[in-house]
Amino acid sequence: MLSLSLSHSTTGVCFLYNLAYGYETDKVVLNPMFKSKSPSDFWGRRWNMIVHRGLKNGVYKPVRKFTNSRITSVLAAFVVSGIIHEYVNLVLYYDKGVTFEWKQMLFFGWNGILISLEYCFGSSLLFQWIGKKTPPFLVTFLVISSALPLAHLFTGDYIKGGYFDAVLQAVPVIICV
Repeated sequence: MLSLSLSHSTTGVCFLYNLAYGYETDKVVLNPMFKSKSPSDFWGRRWNMIVHRGLKNGVYKPVRKFTNSRITSVLAAFVVSGIIHEYVNLVLYYDKGVTFEWKQMLFFGWNGILISLEYCFGSSLLFQWIGKKTPPFLVTFLVISSALPLAHLFTGDYIKGGYFDAVLQAVPVIICV
């Protein structure tokens, strides 16, 4: 639901921007829930491309230049993403009782570790064979599932703050009985 609301809300904002200024904008979300082939594909090429570009240019590349370590750079980018998400949720939902509790840091740190593991082991023959023999929908399911152990840390503040309730009120919902 978060992916869908992010995709549609940014499409609406981009459409208004296009009308007002005459510039064509890029899509922000590129169907990560159904087309991701790996954790790095999900986070690096499909989910929230605006934030991805900012973190890549502002954190990943400078850390990579300084340390020459791909893994250190990835982990640094995910730590900064966790800090940004903690701050945004604190600002948005402070009146709903949300406090800085490191939940976003843990969630994004976990995903940084997953991508680091992908970099270390993803090119092995076993993982290459599995990737070729597994149906694409199952690969995407496994990618999404890899984030699930800590996904509640990411979505908890949105639930507590009423984000999903507001999205449901803003979008026509068809309920099948």
